[in-house]
Amino acid sequence: MIENKGMQFILCGSSARKLKRGKANLLGGRAWRFEMFPLIWKEIDTFSLLTALNRGLIPSHYLTNHYKKSLRSYVTDYLKEEVFDEGLTRNIPAFSRFFDAMRFSHGELTNYSNIARDCGVDSKTVKEYYQILSDTLLGRMILPFNRRQSRQIITKSPKFYLFDVGVAGYLCRRKLEEELGEQFGKAFEHFILMEISAYNAYQEIDFDIQFWRTKTGLEVDFILGSGEVAIEVKGGKTFIKRFITFAKIL
Repeated sequence: MIENKGMQFILCGSSARKLKRGKANLLGGRAWRFEMFPLIWKEIDTFSLLTALNRGLIPSHYLTNHYKKSLRSYVTDYLKEEVFDEGLTRNIPAFSRFFDAMRFSHGELTNYSNIARDCGVDSKTVKEYYQILSDTLLGRMILPFNRRQSRQIITKSPKFYLFDVGVAGYLCRRKLEEELGEQFGKAFEHFILMEISAYNAYQEIDFDIQFWRTKTGLEVDFILGSGEVAIEVKGGKTFIKRFITFAKIL
């Protein structure tokens, strides 16, 4: 049909993990992989940062005033069931505990041992749970930048971010009423990461996105590529001069 009639087909599905692990035949190399993201700010005519951080950028969530109900249904009726229905884990109670416990370390250094203790499983199982979320495109791990061996990172632990800032906010029980405070800063950092990730994918640049942190506590939120770009995300209205010090050390 493609050769004789010039027809084009767009196929979509939610079994990303099965496709990846099953090593499916992608039409002899004629099928391209294109990753879609929630909305980005340029796609919204009347963009509101607080609205985006509270509701998230899944279109049906951002555009409704009933976003709390939408987020609740999305998390309870879809996200968990997506994993269970795919048969990706047999220990459903343990995974449910993990899904609830991971909110305490969302966007922070991931301590597998602590989460495993809370869930009643071992660290290896927790790593497998995170891998399930990554394989099903429900989130991604950000690795520490360590290409300059003269600088020692504080840990080898990665950071995990869910695919949408609103979904993360629901799980973290976050409610933002102004563009100030620690919770706003964490949500804003997550939002910037998703904007960078979408730009990276849509422009087909394919640069690495990592973070940098030393044993003394110096940290830069995002390092792009091989260290050419450093991004520190802050929710305040004043510039913090010590970021210049971080950049010079990096």
